[in-house]
Amino acid sequence: MRVCDYVARWLLLQGIDLVFDLPGGMISPLLDALDRTPGMRAVTMHHEQGAAFAADAASRLRGTPAVALATVGPGAINLLSGIASCHYDSSPTLFLTGQVQTYLQKGERPVRQFGFQEVDAVAMAEGITKAAIRVRSGEEVPAILAQALPLLLGGRPGPVLIDLPMDLQGAEIDAEPQVAAPLLAPEPADAAAVEEALDLLAGAERPLVLAGGGVRAARAFEVFRAFAQGCRVPVVSSIMALDVLPAADPLRVGMIGMYGNRWANLAMLESDVILVLGSRLDPGQTSADAVAWKRGKKIFQVDCDPTELDLRVRGLRTLQADVRAFLSAAVERLGEREIPSRPAWAARIESLRQQFPDTAELDGCPGINPNRFVRQLSAASAPAAAFTVDAGQHTWWASQSIQLRAGQRFLPATGLGPMGFSLPGGIGAAVAAGRPVVVLVGDGALQINLQELQTIVRHHLPVKIVVFNNHCHGMVRQFQETAFEGRYPATVQGYSAPDFARVAEAFGIAGRTVKEMGETEEAVRWLWQEPEAPALLQVEIPVETNVYPIVPFGLPLSEMESFQRKSLE
Repeated sequence: MRVCDYVARWLLLQGIDLVFDLPGGMISPLLDALDRTPGMRAVTMHHEQGAAFAADAASRLRGTPAVALATVGPGAINLLSGIASCHYDSSPTLFLTGQVQTYLQKGERPVRQFGFQEVDAVAMAEGITKAAIRVRSGEEVPAILAQALPLLLGGRPGPVLIDLPMDLQGAEIDAEPQVAAPLLAPEPADAAAVEEALDLLAGAERPLVLAGGGVRAARAFEVFRAFAQGCRVPVVSSIMALDVLPAADPLRVGMIGMYGNRWANLAMLESDVILVLGSRLDPGQTSADAVAWKRGKKIFQVDCDPTELDLRVRGLRTLQADVRAFLSAAVERLGEREIPSRPAWAARIESLRQQFPDTAELDGCPGINPNRFVRQLSAASAPAAAFTVDAGQHTWWASQSIQLRAGQRFLPATGLGPMGFSLPGGIGAAVAAGRPVVVLVGDGALQINLQELQTIVRHHLPVKIVVFNNHCHGMVRQFQETAFEGRYPATVQGYSAPDFARVAEAFGIAGRTVKEMGETEEAVRWLWQEPEAPALLQVEIPVETNVYPIVPFGLPLSEMESFQRKSLE
């Protein structure tokens, strides 16, 4: 059969049935093969970056690969931001790029370019993939695909790029695609180390479990919940793990970090033992003063990636192990132990939560209180399979206050932190889940991939878009407020945004705007009045609204600024 047919059938046999694409001449044979393969679903986007972000969200939501497809040259280059985002957020996404015919490639010729649109996508992607592979003959394709699957899903998941010249897509090969052999199970976690971690938790007075994105990347959320319930230790989360426990779970504390929930940060500072599962412990979580964060506590860090261990916070007890393997072993041993309940510690955490609620952080701010609004949105969004968020202030308002139900997903893109992720990400999540998805996006971020509104219309997707419109690039503006004496080049000065409700209506999507807190509850009901239809709600936020709490860079996590203190200065 032809290589392009082999690739399409191989993907389907592995259960990889979802492709996000943008057409181009050098990828057209593969596009045609996918179209002729029953069971494959191709969603044509309006920008290759959108295709990459959509495939990223779909891959993370399912825990299995989705595909982003683009042609050579500008198509492949436009994928790069999405490829990097997948790499840093451990998303098992497969990228297929077309390439000029083998006889038109420059090879060793001392020229910049030989074939039209020719670029070396493999060289560009090598540093932001688990593997970037250049196909040199049709006969290589079966082995390359067989190699790709364990790379995508094994160890720490991540993206793989395969660059496929157009003439080789149509080449004949003598092979039949087969279902890949099951992935090798990860090595069992060291039994003595598991016992040591459980001993630390059992002997602590104020223990915490810190769940990071590695819990989801390891597809370990079910065993994680069993572990949390079995050991009865309160759980704090990084932003990448907000959905490992539903908001109603009594063990869920909240999000930690420089923009985290104040009560969760205080609880973390007061703890005497922390078991860290799949978290890099970057400065966004611990603050730049890692010494102060570590003081007075014992920390046990588990991660499958040895390069992340004992890196940013030094002198920890570390264990290189697959998080799921570690948790499975720990759950087996919990039945043999008597775990104390620690009611005083639970009461202390609850008192901190009552003393510093997220909805009070911006009490007294003019206009709509974003944290209170996110609570209202959460309460009304029971049908949502997932919430996607973009880079910006709304990321932190959302993550501080979102109240996720069991089964709902929270999908940020935080390693690379790209603006423009959440709208195409919402498309990918909606297609993968077959259910409504809420897109939380800022006005600046929405303008990056605004064209994907047409993708929503074309495919009749139940995507609910909430635009936090503060008419500026708010995250940078907040930084400029303190670091540059209130000068706002490029964030306020020289920036503008349209009326997004009217823009939505031009695409054929229902749009509405709210400006006052008294209007928001009814507006959220309006957003969901037709659960299967797309809709856009524009939430007007005053330009000067900031995110609180915030830890200024360089200060310890205990130095969380508040709106009330800043407003008095």
